[in-house]
Amino acid sequence: MKVMVIGGSGLFGRKTIAHLLEDPEVTGVTSVDLAPPTEWFMKTIEKNKDKFNYVRGNVSELEDILNALALHPADGLVNWAFIMGMEVNTDPRLSTKVNALGMCNAFEAARLMGVKRVVYASSETVYGPQDFYGDRDVVEDDILVPSHSYAVCKRFAEILADQYGRQYGMNFTGVRPCIGYGHGGRSPAQYWSDMPSAAAVGKPYKFQYKMTGLTSLVAADDLGEFTKILIKASSSPHPVYNVGGPPTSVQDVVDVVKKYIPDAQIEMGTADPPMMGRGGGGLPWKVSMARAIEDFGFSCMPLEDAIKIHINDARLEAGMEPMK
Repeated sequence: MKVMVIGGSGLFGRKTIAHLLEDPEVTGVTSVDLAPPTEWFMKTIEKNKDKFNYVRGNVSELEDILNALALHPADGLVNWAFIMGMEVNTDPRLSTKVNALGMCNAFEAARLMGVKRVVYASSETVYGPQDFYGDRDVVEDDILVPSHSYAVCKRFAEILADQYGRQYGMNFTGVRPCIGYGHGGRSPAQYWSDMPSAAAVGKPYKFQYKMTGLTSLVAADDLGEFTKILIKASSSPHPVYNVGGPPTSVQDVVDVVKKYIPDAQIEMGTADPPMMGRGGGGLPWKVSMARAIEDFGFSCMPLEDAIKIHINDARLEAGMEPMK
């Protein structure tokens, strides 16, 4: 099987590529992104580099994806290309081109080039805040309440996938990740990625605010592994899947980091964080993974295992020995 990953240089994309390359049934993986893979990432795939290709391309340009598929035909296509964070508000046209048109381009390129299996990035943001659902786990069949442009684009992607699937006989599966983290991750909640990475290389880290809430987290490696499982399946019993762990606090993650690095210098802020909407920043923090467990036997790894991988990725980039 050969797979193309759009957005392959981002956190979720590169972890998907790494997990795909480890699979002996996958004979080739192509990354399409504006940014080339980093030197430290290439070290992680050294033994499988002969199965890897990179093509510079912009998801907002249909021709770029068509060109990549012409150069490196694929049996499955994964789209992890998206813009979130400040750029969604400061450059709405760019975010629309990437998050809405870019998703349509990925689907259309797959259709035109005969790729029948597609896995794409949706998001837990389609649910809106936890307050809408009460004190229970949010499930995929809940009524969706997307309340900002990024969330609306993710809901649009799900509608689009359903249309393409019915119209053209293609098989789509959407992934609704919770807050993702990992070395080199970029998101509005940047501290989940930055704090373990800083501690890993001996740098102090101070949070800007007091961090007392709970969040459902997902490690990039978990997303990479689940995406690999999905793209290898000819189809999925359900159209979308939540991916995220149990409610987790910043202090929970700090405690795990200090388990590995007892002298880590991590300091909490003293100011209250700004209000970002109802339900702890407008996101659910109790998210059910029962569907992924039932359909594919997949669940997220323990926090301790994910943080160890995170720390060792940071140490690899810094030229340090991995933590045993």
